[in-house]
Amino acid sequence: MADSPPLIGDVADELYKCNRCGFCQTRCPIYRVTGLEGSVARGHLARLQGVLERDLPLDDRLRADLSACLMCRACTAECPPGIQTDRIVTAARAAYAAERQPWWHRLIFRRALPNPALMRAVVKTLYLLKRTGLTSAARLLRLIPGLDRGLAEAQTMMPIPSTFLRARLAARPVAARTARQVVYFAGCGIDYTLPEVGEATFDVLEAAGFEVTVAPNVCCGLPAYAYGDLEGARALAERNLDLLAGLGGEAVITDCGSCASFLRDYPSLFAEGDPRRRRAQEFAERIREFSEFVAAAPPQGLSPVRAVVTYHDPCHLSRYHTVTKEPRELLRAIPELEYRELPEADWCCGGAGSYALSHYDLSMAVLERKMGNIRATGAEVVATTCPACIAQLRYGAKIFGPAVEVLHLSQVLKRALPQ
Repeated sequence: MADSPPLIGDVADELYKCNRCGFCQTRCPIYRVTGLEGSVARGHLARLQGVLERDLPLDDRLRADLSACLMCRACTAECPPGIQTDRIVTAARAAYAAERQPWWHRLIFRRALPNPALMRAVVKTLYLLKRTGLTSAARLLRLIPGLDRGLAEAQTMMPIPSTFLRARLAARPVAARTARQVVYFAGCGIDYTLPEVGEATFDVLEAAGFEVTVAPNVCCGLPAYAYGDLEGARALAERNLDLLAGLGGEAVITDCGSCASFLRDYPSLFAEGDPRRRRAQEFAERIREFSEFVAAAPPQGLSPVRAVVTYHDPCHLSRYHTVTKEPRELLRAIPELEYRELPEADWCCGGAGSYALSHYDLSMAVLERKMGNIRATGAEVVATTCPACIAQLRYGAKIFGPAVEVLHLSQVLKRALPQ
């Protein structure tokens, strides 16, 4: 067999912690759909051990199974030794990327994401195509064998606004200066697809007495990391460390749960002894996710919101960043709002960034289960704190029901602000 691929060996010790107990099967959303051992952590780890021992090749079949992992860490939550399968899967994806990364991955991760002007141009082009109806031709793509239906559904699944968040924030009236200042990190999902969420976040933070400065950041790097482009992710992290250096304020706030978790994980991108690791650690200590920050300093005098609301836990926020109680505390603090807990609230919705675009059928099977649980609550509103989850749940409401309104937590809180 071929030599062990690069980077897989870096997680060898973690690989061999698996005792084959199978507890990971109980919570893996993909295993629940397929019933196949190749879909669950135990199967991934066993085959990657075979790769390390040169008994198995790191071939396209294994790559396909690894690409179907949601990276939700449900398996880690059930694993007695606490194996972080997501890191092992990322290392394996990196081994593939190092040898045969698709050209369009490099274009997105190395050229577009580090360049906000280029990103705006790309998204504006997509907006114009959607407005003119040309993207409806994408439905014909479903007829091409081997092409995932998710690409054809992209225009329905992903909102494309006419104006982006940074332009909207620049047009806002200048807020009164206050003694308490924070920096706002605008994630790509909020900036380019859901700018109304960022506006609501600003309203809530300002109502809580904070002066907010918009950071001149680029993408946090999580998309590149998730696809195994560790060099691209590291470059984006370094760029953000440079761009945010010297910015004051009590904290760096983001309203994207995925951004929050990855920004806090920046130190892991750099080796021990690397001076960049120390910078990354100092930066990570300043990161606060919106709900955890606002729960500690909420706006006062909230008005009633007469609605039945439930809450979906984004995987990166609940399992990577361990923020679960704060969003619920904020919702329960709103007068006359009836909060109902969502069954399996921390189960992945199947969004996982762009997962639905490349694994549409698996994503929809996971989403259908989530929408069934939402229906069981009788909620009128589903709140969450991740733009990918918002897009996925809104799509789920269209194709599976129920007819619920899907909002970011900041949007629910904005409705409770005194007028």
